[in-house]
Amino acid sequence: MLILLLGVLILTLAWFQNNSIRQQLEQRGKAIAQSLVATSTKALLTYDYITLEQFANQAAQDPNILYVVVHDKENRVAGFSNRPDLQGKKLTDKISHGAVSATSPLVQRFDTESGSQPGLDVALPVFLPDSMSRWGTIRVGLSLTSMYRQIQQTIWIILGIGIVALITGTVISFLGAQRVTRSLGELVWATMDMAKGNFTHTIGIKTGDEVEVLAANFAVMTKEIVAHQERQEEQLKEIQRLQDYTEKLMITMADGLMSVDMKGTVVTINPAARTLLGLSPINGIEGKNIAAILGESSQLVLLVQEIIHQPAPVSHREIEIRKDAEVQTILLGSSILHGAKGNRLEIILNLHDITELKKLEARIRQSERLAGLGTLAAGMAHEIRNPLSAIKTFVQLLPRKIDKPGFLEKFNRTVPRETERINVLVEELLELSRIPRYEFATTDINGLLRQSVDAVEEDLQRSNVEYHQDLQDNLPLIQADSNQLIKAFNNLIRNAIQAMPDGGRLTTRIFYEEFADDGKQPITQTNGRIIIIFQDTGQGISPKELQQIFNPFFTTKDSGTGLGLPITHKVITEHGGRIDVESKKGQGTKFTIQLPIDEKISVLTPSSPGLL
Repeated sequence: MLILLLGVLILTLAWFQNNSIRQQLEQRGKAIAQSLVATSTKALLTYDYITLEQFANQAAQDPNILYVVVHDKENRVAGFSNRPDLQGKKLTDKISHGAVSATSPLVQRFDTESGSQPGLDVALPVFLPDSMSRWGTIRVGLSLTSMYRQIQQTIWIILGIGIVALITGTVISFLGAQRVTRSLGELVWATMDMAKGNFTHTIGIKTGDEVEVLAANFAVMTKEIVAHQERQEEQLKEIQRLQDYTEKLMITMADGLMSVDMKGTVVTINPAARTLLGLSPINGIEGKNIAAILGESSQLVLLVQEIIHQPAPVSHREIEIRKDAEVQTILLGSSILHGAKGNRLEIILNLHDITELKKLEARIRQSERLAGLGTLAAGMAHEIRNPLSAIKTFVQLLPRKIDKPGFLEKFNRTVPRETERINVLVEELLELSRIPRYEFATTDINGLLRQSVDAVEEDLQRSNVEYHQDLQDNLPLIQADSNQLIKAFNNLIRNAIQAMPDGGRLTTRIFYEEFADDGKQPITQTNGRIIIIFQDTGQGISPKELQQIFNPFFTTKDSGTGLGLPITHKVITEHGGRIDVESKKGQGTKFTIQLPIDEKISVLTPSSPGLL
């Protein structure tokens, strides 16, 4: 490396020194030529060759100047130092030809015929004052011998110093290497002891350099390894304790817990899960496919296959498991265990038996149905009793007052009216209770609302109700029975009108919302729904009454059957939607309807007239 660096240094210095000395020589040659131009111009104009010869001989007395040549206008030699025999002749060599042809200062390198004395030829053209006419050429030949001699001396000096430095460096390196290798050998023996498990080896290296730092760091690393081993042993004990705790927890927990890998193979299962699934507590279940254990048609197997093909956690899914002659209802939740690289490893299933809870819910629902039936019967009896009383009264008076003027007219007016009232009541009850027969079709909800408002427009004007609507364009289409939805909208609008006897403001809004569910009640769509809002500024509803507005025969009005809102609620739920109500006494009421969209239908454009 030192030899290589020394060679590069020599070449670099030689190159820089050569350029520097040559530039100096060129500047010197140009200066001499400029001086000769200044003194020889007059002699060139008068063709005074003798004077030019003298100028050339005087300038060539410098030992570093090989020659001085003055060419006249015709490129003949007007003066050549120490060569009077060449006066008046034209020189034909390549250097001379280049010099007399130059129109600006020209520097050319040349070698003498013997090749022992290289030099530089500096040529400077002579121009007349204030003229571009060339009147001659001055040439100065400079010797490069001294330059090469100086470069050689420099190279020899650098070479001598480099050889001394090389020998000295080699000796020092040898001694330093011995000192380092001895210390490194001790480190090697220490590492061999550590590889055999002996971490008590002490290193006593005191060199005061990087090797001592390395030895100190090695000792610190040894202590850290020992401490790390101790921590690993403690962690291993903690892992064993947690594993024992987990196993006991799985054994004692009441809920069933099992894990299945992504191929459907059972990895772990606790005793509670074995009991819930009706499996033997003795036979080995782990390592077997869940379909082979429970059967291909089992709801649990189908759910596991669904999660494997579409990995997503399942929460609060109810499944039924047949065990002997009984049917158990299991509430199931799942999560997916991922590996370090994010790959799916296992499906963890939590099984909770809710069979008794479902039976309790069934008993509660039965009680609620009976209570609701009692309320319905009481309301129906009350609503039918009034028209029946009027009919009974007229029937009882018929024999005595049949001949009384005006009685038959009043009879014929009252009895059919009350009979029709009973008929309407029965029809509404039948509509509320019968199995729905809806005719679903692709529907534009904006068009339905406009039709509903057109039907009650006169009622709005007569009741001094100001109507405003905010309909969003480009709404997705829905699948709906337009007649049933219009009936539901009309009920809500008429209720709002009746809630504002002194006039007010009714506002309707329709917009699309990209939510799947808010957790209150399941909605059939997955990525959006249509929101319809009816908001009035009427009398409002008290909190106590608000809880009963969807109950049959409940009404706060002097007239009416109390079946309008229950029918509206039924229509909305039969469309897979939900209706909510918010109200404060004296501050108005807001009904919010959510309807699922039909994802297979394209969005209406603003120019579309709407499909009904």
